[in-house]
Amino acid sequence: MIVKMGEMDVMSEDRRLKTILGSCVGIILRDAERHIGGLAHIMLPARQRDDKMEGKYADTAIPALLRRLLKSGGCQSSLQALLIGGAQMFPMGNEKLASIGDQNVRASRRILEENRIPIVFEDTGGTSGRSVLFDNATGQVSVKTLSAIPGKGDQT
Repeated sequence: MIVKMGEMDVMSEDRRLKTILGSCVGIILRDAERHIGGLAHIMLPARQRDDKMEGKYADTAIPALLRRLLKSGGCQSSLQALLIGGAQMFPMGNEKLASIGDQNVRASRRILEENRIPIVFEDTGGTSGRSVLFDNATGQVSVKTLSAIPGKGDQT
């Protein structure tokens, strides 16, 4: 199953979740004992006004993903988090946009800490996007760094 920007999915069977991240952050929560896991593809650190897309923001997506995991039979004390993404994908001209990946990572760490969910794997920052594949059956996560695509004016 592919998890797109602003979406999340929880599974209790032997499925895989995939996503591609740039400045967005992928949060995987898993209960390895019960084989329940989920992935949220977070775009921004905090909800903007009255936007109803809870999967889009760290401050709404992580609590929503946690609720879904617990409703599916997960146990809060057994949960672990994997934090991926948050690259600097935008030019440095606009400081707010340039640091959005950092802001997403910081907000996600804070919310996970507030919920007492340990981060057991982290691959964040840098300037390249990442593809992520999470296998719920094994608990394995595969992260691949994506190469930049040369622009029209670049020399090869």
